[in-house]
Amino acid sequence: VEWHASLPSTNTHLAERVKAVPGAPAGTVIAARTQTAGRGRQQRDWLTAPRRNLTFSFLWNAALEPRHVPSMAQAISVGIALFLQQEGLESTIKWPNDVRVDGKKISGILCEMVNTGSPGQTAIVAGIGLNVNMSVEEAAMIDQPATSLAIKTGRDWDVGAVLESLLNALAGPLNRWASGGFAEIYDDYIRHAPEPGTVLRVRDGGRHVGGVFAGFNPHGALRLALDDGTERTFYSGDLSVE
Repeated sequence: VEWHASLPSTNTHLAERVKAVPGAPAGTVIAARTQTAGRGRQQRDWLTAPRRNLTFSFLWNAALEPRHVPSMAQAISVGIALFLQQEGLESTIKWPNDVRVDGKKISGILCEMVNTGSPGQTAIVAGIGLNVNMSVEEAAMIDQPATSLAIKTGRDWDVGAVLESLLNALAGPLNRWASGGFAEIYDDYIRHAPEPGTVLRVRDGGRHVGGVFAGFNPHGALRLALDDGTERTFYSGDLSVE
């Protein structure tokens, strides 16, 4: 783990390193005590102040089947849910890449492919943000319901120790995913998914599509049963519960 006092974005920093130094070792972890220009999905900001929250990125550089790549964030979300469970917190996963406690966001994931120029190698930079010591007042300033380890447990946490425990929790789900894709983490993932029959709405670009949750396809894409009797599959989008 390589800690930095401040970075604009751990994902950007690590991606630039991978491009500049081909063959960067898998498992390289870049963590920032302060992140000033972090990015989430849909170009949302993910910022953090010193000792408040955890922002880090790691490199997954291995021979992967392309069809497995989109479900990496889901494998990571399973690992985050496992870490939270070990700390006494039950969580749900908001497809495709948010983890929530009591309906409020506690963690987000952003996976980005990096072109290394090496045939047969798929380099993925995975960025994770986890709300650790965020206060109730700070959470209220975010544009969606949010919570943190400190809010849920009533105590402050050592951010470095949280990173170590979280990395250990991620190892199992990621290794299973790498060996066989979404199918290898399906049972763990589905335990944190919406109940079958839940009415959902997906924002796909400029359109909103509503339907009934019908599970996931073999690659982790969301399946919705529509009112007209057809089914639609989504590989990305913003999800909300009706």
